Amino acid sequence: MIAIRHDRRGTALIFVLYLLLTLGLVTAEVARNARAEAAKVAGVRARSVGRYAAESGIAVAMVRVHQLLDSAATPISQATALRGVAADLEQLGDSMLGEARFRVTVVNLNARIDLNRASKEMLERFLSQFAGPQDVNAAVAALQKEPVRRVGELARVPGMSQALAYAVAPYVTTWSDGMVDINAAPETVLVALQGMEPAAAQSLVERREAGEVLTSSDPNRPPRDPSTEPETMEEARGTVPTPQAIVVPTRLLLISRGWQNGHPLTHEIQAAYAIVGHRLVLQAWSERDL
Repeated sequence: MIAIRHDRRGTALIFVLYLLLTLGLVTAEVARNARAEAAKVAGVRARSVGRYAAESGIAVAMVRVHQLLDSAATPISQATALRGVAADLEQLGDSMLGEARFRVTVVNLNARIDLNRASKEMLERFLSQFAGPQDVNAAVAALQKEPVRRVGELARVPGMSQALAYAVAPYVTTWSDGMVDINAAPETVLVALQGMEPAAAQSLVERREAGEVLTSSDPNRPPRDPSTEPETMEEARGTVPTPQAIVVPTRLLLISRGWQNGHPLTHEIQAAYAIVGHRLVLQAWSERDL
């Protein structure tokens, strides 16, 4: 009888231990699921806060650009005013918005080569600065045949290696109108313009760095008298010999990043706008989480 009682006690003890172990496992699983759900909710909230902050950054940048456009009486005055907008927005730094922050900047898209709207000759002159004839011909043929939606797709274009795609990325876009702003474009972009020799491109850059607002792509042309500034965008474009160049921007890209304080997720918005008169008109909008 004593042996039977000991066996029963041992069996009961094992059963109790089993129940405790099972209960512990169930409790751990419930806690794990609770933490996962909490993290998921926190992520959704951080994404919403980041998106709201990024949208606020776009709104702030638009107000600033509209103020500059309204204060400019002529296209050349616009060019002068817009030169400083990126610096103005950079001075804002990380702007507070409740528990969120945002940082915004502006990019002159006309300072870049539009991969989908540039002419075959323009693409060839541009890419020849980075690659040999064989790769250039293959890349240009592919770009002329099928447009790319994003600069990030460049590495998939025939003739474009990963290294070449990285090298040209800072100078290209897919959201412009094919025109090049000689008051903003770097020398690498300027030399792609029809009839623009390297020496002339360098001269334009040097004149800009000296504070001149260019009104012609002819490096030998003297600065325009402010009293004779063109009154319309068409007249401003008419002062430029090459049909691919302009002296005032027509496309701007606003880039805003927003995030919740203490959370690693950042939401980025890229919004491309056309300058129509003194207003910005949305052309493209892209969002992503970083």
